[in-house]
Amino acid sequence: MKKLLMAVALFLFGFSSAHAEFKSGNGLLSSWREYSKATLGQPYSANDDGFYTGYVAGVCDSKMHILFEIPEGATIGQACDVVGRWLDRHPEEWNKPAEQLVINALKEAFPLPKRATKKSK
Repeated sequence: MKKLLMAVALFLFGFSSAHAEFKSGNGLLSSWREYSKATLGQPYSANDDGFYTGYVAGVCDSKMHILFEIPEGATIGQACDVVGRWLDRHPEEWNKPAEQLVINALKEAFPLPKRATKKSK
């Protein structure tokens, strides 16, 4: 019985914070700074550099053609630079979820093309 109660408690409390974002803008900023150091040939944290690149790539892959349109031929490095520069210009946003900030940066830089609307007769 104790094992069952413990399992139920872990289940309930383990998922109670499932709605929280995985990474905040502050954390993403820290990773962006390590990514920047790597591109400049300075000593950097490979974990943060890799996390940053992977995080931006993941958002690109999941939201591309839905919320923004990165031009054909653009590299993940270019997307990472766009997001990082956007972060540098918007310190007031750093407390927000990282995914939201990546999306905002990419939507600003690469908006969806305007669709031609059919005129009704």
